[in-house]
Amino acid sequence: MNRWVSLVVVVETFAVGAVAEAAPAPVTVATCGDSKLEVVAGANGGAGELHAAIASANASRWSFVATVGLARLGAKTRTITVEDLHTKDGKPLRGKDAAPSQLFVDLLIDDKKVLLRHASEGGGDPEYVVDLDKCSFGAGSDAALAALVPGPTEPIGCSPAAVRTTFGALVAEVAKLPEPDAEREALALCEDHRKTVAARARLEQVISDRAAHDRIAGRGAALMRIEETRMKTWNRIDACLGAEPSKARGIGALHDAEARTRACYGQIAAKP
Repeated sequence: MNRWVSLVVVVETFAVGAVAEAAPAPVTVATCGDSKLEVVAGANGGAGELHAAIASANASRWSFVATVGLARLGAKTRTITVEDLHTKDGKPLRGKDAAPSQLFVDLLIDDKKVLLRHASEGGGDPEYVVDLDKCSFGAGSDAALAALVPGPTEPIGCSPAAVRTTFGALVAEVAKLPEPDAEREALALCEDHRKTVAARARLEQVISDRAAHDRIAGRGAALMRIEETRMKTWNRIDACLGAEPSKARGIGALHDAEARTRACYGQIAAKP
C-alpha cells in the first residue's frame, strides 16, 4: 500500500475514534427508587435527549428516549420538556402501547419528587400523570441541564469589548462626551444592566417554580393553561414597562430604563 494512502487511513481511523470518544455521556439527573432519568447533551450543537426508566403504579416499567425541547432551572425546581418519545421497553400505561406525544418533567428539589405530566391532545395520544417520590438528584444534574439551556443573546459581564461596542454605542446615541467620560459612563451603564440581568434571572426562576408547582394538581385543559399563564406573565411585564413613560433625558434615561425594568421584574415576582 502506498505510504500516503496508509497515512490517510491511519488519520481517518484516529479521527473516527476521537469522535466516538467525544460522544456526550449520560448524566443522571434524578433517581427515584427503581426509576431513573438521565440527560445526554446534543452532539455538535444538536438537541439533547432524555433517557428515562419509569417504574410506577400505572405500569410495571416503561423506558423511553425523548428529544429535549427546553430546560428551565428554577430556584427550587427544574423543568424539562420533551417530545418525540420512543419506547425502548415496556408500556407507558397498562393496556396502552402509545407513548404520549410530549411530556413535562418537573423535579421538585425540596419535596424530593419528580412529576411527569401530559394532557391528551386527542386521538391515540394518552394523558400521562405520574408522580415519583423519594427522589435523589445527581450532583452534576444542574450543570447538565444548564448545558441544555440556550446561551444568552447579549454579552455577559462588562469586558472592554462589551462596554465599548454595546454600551458605548448606547451612550453615544444620547450624549456627546470626551472619550474618557464616555468610557466611564458606558462602564457604569453596563454594571447597571448587569443588575437588571440578575433581576430577570430571579424572575424567571420564580415563574418556573410557580409553573412546576401548579402542575402538581394540573390535569387536562388546566395543565395546558399553566403554560399559557406563564406566557401571559411576560405580557404583564411588557404592560408594566409601558405604563408610564420615563421623564429622564440623556444618560439618565438609560439608567432610569434599567431601574424601571428591575422594578417591574420585582413587582411581577412578588405577585402570583
